[in-house]
Amino acid sequence: MTGKSLAKLITLGVSVLIGIVVLFSFVEKVPEGKVAVVYSPSGGAKEVLNPGWHFIGLFEKTQEYPTRVTILKDKVTVTTNDGKSITMPASYEMKVDRAKVLDIFKELGSQNIEQIQEGYLYQKLFRASRSTVSNYSVLDIYGTKTTEASAKVTELMAKESEGLGFIVTNVTLGTPELDKDTEAAINARVQAAQANELKRQELENERIEAEKKEVIANGEAQKKLIAAEAEKKSNELIEKSITPELLKLREMEARMKHGWITIQGGTPVVDAKE
Repeated sequence: MTGKSLAKLITLGVSVLIGIVVLFSFVEKVPEGKVAVVYSPSGGAKEVLNPGWHFIGLFEKTQEYPTRVTILKDKVTVTTNDGKSITMPASYEMKVDRAKVLDIFKELGSQNIEQIQEGYLYQKLFRASRSTVSNYSVLDIYGTKTTEASAKVTELMAKESEGLGFIVTNVTLGTPELDKDTEAAINARVQAAQANELKRQELENERIEAEKKEVIANGEAQKKLIAAEAEKKSNELIEKSITPELLKLREMEARMKHGWITIQGGTPVVDAKE
């Protein structure tokens, strides 16, 4: 191979490489579960691309948005109705409404989803959390009312976000981060509440047991009363059935079987039947 041929081959290879680079500079791949807004620095948003490969202009760029549910995590610091400032983890599910993607871009510009989470969405989460948690005590948020509060935050945040095109669901407030004094006070109140509940349960069990014994005693008394009534009625029937005629008949039957009994000098003598 001559030097000239080698130079041509190198030139061809460089040309192909440049062609490939230029080609990929005009091609954009949108992943599954996302859409992309095509925009240019001078002309603004142009169109929305669905998942797949697309050709775009030389100076055009894209910004992607999730159309499948994405779980986002954050933290909020809010105040309870008893004046405690608490920091609590929060997570929520979010996706965008494809029909409103251009509206999102026009409102928020070329921010990526991380920037939107840290800015726009965080403000919605913070306001909903602050409004909700201010109605609960720190013990409520630390204990049994967390699920209820999470549902209310979800409702408020979803309502505030849907207008622009963000669909928010399932906000979950985690366990608050507390200072040692507050945590100790809460633990003491929890233990007291548990002791009260145990005592209440014991009293309830005693009441149930007393009612059970009363029912059994009443049942036994009722059985005795029924038996006494039955015996009384039986005796009454027997008394009514013993007539002078019956007594005379039983006397005659006895004499016929055992003979006559007479008294001689104070000594009974049986005149047995032969």
